Amino acid sequence: MNNKALKYHFVSFFILATLFFIITTLSTHLASPTRYTIDKTAPVYTHTAYRIDDTESLTLKEFLSEPKKLIEQPFEYIEWDLAAKDYWLKLDLENRQSKAIDLFIHFDNPMVDYLTLFELDADQKLIKKTRLGDKVTGLNLFQYSTPHALLTLQANEQTTLVVKIDTVGISKTPIKIYGKNEFQHLIRSQVGIWGIFIGVLIMAALYNLVLFFGIRDRVYLIYIGYIISALLLMGSVLGFGFYLWPLSWQLFFNEHVVFSNYAIAFFTVAFCTMFLRYHKDNCRLYKLSISFLALLFSFSLISFFMLEYHSSKIFFALMVPLYILCICMIYKKLVSGFRWAKFYVMSWVPLIIGAAVQPLELTGFIPYSFATRHLFLIAILCEIVLMAMALADRVRYQREKALYHATHSQQTKLLNQAMLKQAYMRMINEHRNANLCLLKIEQFNALMSILNPTQSSHIITTVAKSLEHQLSKQRQFISLESSLDTAPKVADLGNGILAFVSTKIQPQDELNEELNTLCKQLPKQYQISGLDLQLYYRFSITEPVENDGFDSWLQRGYLGLSQKHQNTDTTAPHIDMDLSLAVSLQHAIRSNSLAIYLQPIVNLRTGTIVGAEALLRWPSADKHLDIEQLILLAERTGLINELSLWVIEKACQTVAKLNQQGYYDHTISVNLSAKNLAIPRLIEKIENSILKHGVSAAQLKFELTEFALIKNHTDMVRFVNELNKLGSQVILDDFGTGYSSLNYLVNYSFSTIKVDKSFILDLTNNETHQVIVKTAIDMAHNLDMNITVEGIEDQTTEQLLIKMGADQGQGFYYSKAIPFDEYLSLIATHSK
Repeated sequence: MNNKALKYHFVSFFILATLFFIITTLSTHLASPTRYTIDKTAPVYTHTAYRIDDTESLTLKEFLSEPKKLIEQPFEYIEWDLAAKDYWLKLDLENRQSKAIDLFIHFDNPMVDYLTLFELDADQKLIKKTRLGDKVTGLNLFQYSTPHALLTLQANEQTTLVVKIDTVGISKTPIKIYGKNEFQHLIRSQVGIWGIFIGVLIMAALYNLVLFFGIRDRVYLIYIGYIISALLLMGSVLGFGFYLWPLSWQLFFNEHVVFSNYAIAFFTVAFCTMFLRYHKDNCRLYKLSISFLALLFSFSLISFFMLEYHSSKIFFALMVPLYILCICMIYKKLVSGFRWAKFYVMSWVPLIIGAAVQPLELTGFIPYSFATRHLFLIAILCEIVLMAMALADRVRYQREKALYHATHSQQTKLLNQAMLKQAYMRMINEHRNANLCLLKIEQFNALMSILNPTQSSHIITTVAKSLEHQLSKQRQFISLESSLDTAPKVADLGNGILAFVSTKIQPQDELNEELNTLCKQLPKQYQISGLDLQLYYRFSITEPVENDGFDSWLQRGYLGLSQKHQNTDTTAPHIDMDLSLAVSLQHAIRSNSLAIYLQPIVNLRTGTIVGAEALLRWPSADKHLDIEQLILLAERTGLINELSLWVIEKACQTVAKLNQQGYYDHTISVNLSAKNLAIPRLIEKIENSILKHGVSAAQLKFELTEFALIKNHTDMVRFVNELNKLGSQVILDDFGTGYSSLNYLVNYSFSTIKVDKSFILDLTNNETHQVIVKTAIDMAHNLDMNITVEGIEDQTTEQLLIKMGADQGQGFYYSKAIPFDEYLSLIATHSK
């Protein structure tokens, strides 16, 4: 974090600390009224008793005539309940001072239906009767919002107050008696905290309405619904709703206060769902939240037709699954990376605390006080503030996300063409020239048609990460995102094309050489679905042109890619990467659905079949399938080693079957490629297969092409020597098609040379080929090697090769590659 950011963070924390100091100071002044009731501030003594009437039929006369049924305890011990009951409270007051005192009796329950206050003299005769409650008509707003009564107690006077509470809702009604100054302090504190709450909520609602019109996100409307529900609920619970709505409205809200509870619960779940973007996921939690919202809505409508104490019990029971559902939704998003929702998570802390304190205070587990009475209001206030911060954080996150999506590829998360263009414009403004370098993953479109988006994107990010590492070592390749050296230097242009920029003006040959070296360090293979895909690359370089535009600059780069097929491996086979076919081939290998066909090798002197070359076939595949292309595909996808081991195993099985038929001198030849050297302990596996089937190593021959020898000269020399030690013979295949064949004859211990069929097909008419073949035959014999000629298709060619002294022949003249059973019949025919 830079110094400027640290400075602003310090300022923001200072402001936050100042605000908390103000809130704390204000709270100390507002939260104290209930500490100064009349029994603590003046010589007025009280005595309390109460009685609960389950029948709701008790009269004042009966109440006074049965003093033994009274419970002589403070009102704090009354077992208030959500049930149809009448509560009778008796309060004896005695003024022991020599002057009269005005007392204000505060009944802290503005939702009580009927509250009747009877004032009795010392002889228990009724002096005055006062009726309060939201079902009583003719009261002023102050009496509705803050139920209270004024009593003047003369010097040394005693009086008795009887209070009857009859309500179908929350029956708990704390009764506190204040002097005039203390009651005014209570009212000021009450109005002050109400004003703060109402003001913050209204401002929050207006602010979110502005955000909705600007952003058009439904979550802001849901949040406004939550704010209005909080105003409805707390307006009824605390009484300030009488100053917000017309009297008839607020009386209706009081009567159906449970509906307000359902409303705030409904908007809580809806906001949690929308804010955490579950409506985008459409997962099981989203469906569960929709079902729960429908349940809350249904019960909110039913609450209009139920008594309050019945519907309240249902509501409190639904709060348990509500909290569980919301916590599960929050937890799932947090573990999935929704770190930007931290303020929303924090907002649940005060809400849970406040929601827990309110029922505990109502049921008497927590003593009543001004602070506990308003704690849920404070909790909602804190929650509203934190939610507003969460919504602001959400806006910031969405803005950053939009910017990120505009400058990054959604699939690979790499910089995109927009950032490449920004870098180009920055260089133009700085009057700097630059070379555009494009690197393409060969045959990437074929990969895209087979792999899923995640897999294909991972290939690009793997290559880009390696490329980024190589570019970071050279300062000539600039950062695309900013001037910082650590910023990314690679952009993803799609279709397997990566772009980077070199600002070093140098001859193109030098830059070509650098990029060739760079490409050699990139990944050569990629493992997926059990396949080992071989990766090849080509690149293009676009030099700067005066008055060139970005689009022209980029298009010339694309054109260079299409024209220049530069590759780190110029001998790489250009075949279609049909991965579906590769997967099918892998399944065929493991399910033993492949077969080896045998093409006979004939002793030209005797005319007998002495062996065969094992050639791969796929009986269940398309008849038009090119086996040579299939083998090349196996090499590109890493299946060649598994395929070769399968062929060796089948060749040993075939030799064993031939031995069972009495052909103990028969040999089978197997082709190996340079890539087979990567098979761990290959010689050991060949030997194990030979021992497993009980055949002789001499009956198994291995054919190697010159291309295999070029790729791995040192390793191949060691491999050939190990095969010879094992007892198997090694054949140099396709002799004459390479460039260094004579050197191979010196360095390798071959038993046989196989002349390529390209010299044989027109042998009778091509004198040059006759000289080459004759020379090869004589050379092989002089080096104590056998010679095998492939491609014999007619008797004339056969007779010419016999005359030249060739040892063995192979070709369609004798037979094409055939299944084992047909091969046995062919051997039997040639043996007669």
